[in-house]
Amino acid sequence: MQEITVPDGPPEWQEFRRAREAELASPYGWLTLTRFDWLPESDATLPGLPGTWHSDGENAYVTAAAADGLERDGEPVDGTDEFTVAETGRAHWLTTADGQHIELLRRGGRLAIRARAETSEKRENFRGVPTYPHDPAWVIEGKFHPYPEGAMTEVGTHRPELRQRLKALGEVTFTAGGKPQKLLVTTIKAGASVEFHDPTNGEETPAWRQLKFDDPDENGRVILDFNRTIDMWFAFTDHCTCPRPSEGNTISVPVRAGEKKPL
Repeated sequence: MQEITVPDGPPEWQEFRRAREAELASPYGWLTLTRFDWLPESDATLPGLPGTWHSDGENAYVTAAAADGLERDGEPVDGTDEFTVAETGRAHWLTTADGQHIELLRRGGRLAIRARAETSEKRENFRGVPTYPHDPAWVIEGKFHPYPEGAMTEVGTHRPELRQRLKALGEVTFTAGGKPQKLLVTTIKAGASVEFHDPTNGEETPAWRQLKFDDPDENGRVILDFNRTIDMWFAFTDHCTCPRPSEGNTISVPVRAGEKKPL
């Protein structure tokens, strides 16, 4: 593993950066993914994996012999094993003979598996994510406008064949670069976030980025610290299902704050 140096900035931002880099560099993390497979409707083999696999829509199934080396919770799979997760969820299911972790995930109502190795060349060479210098001007006060409980929105994802329905929490309005801005606020697993485009996308940053923020106060006031903007997992691996920004979630001025394109 390469040594990662945290950029200069306020102590709380440096702590945020340390936690972020540690998450990315962890074993079996987002830099060690090896595959992604939608599970077929009928029993079939998956190249490079033992056994046969399928999903009936509700549950995932694998059929293997003990000699195939698949384990669940430390016990060999000898016969048919089933597992399931809720929409947007993911959970460790199996371990392969060579130590890879097979997780099950559900996106858009479909079940898929994804494999994580303990480490990878990408992880071993990781030196951190490039960031813009911390800029206090990008700590912006906004106003949160809630939607009715249960509101949903449908968005595209990193995978062209997949669209996802997310909880739509409301809209946040603020001023950036002297211009009014409005973004849809969603929740993917927990907490409020905005996925957004801006003019830095492509040359300086990935195709879109994400900012998470704390709950509003009793007056709807929120603090948007764009220095904490992050690259979503698609910037590091193709084996992901990251939601794209909802239609219109574009900041009209360049957001030169937070993470840049990974090296």
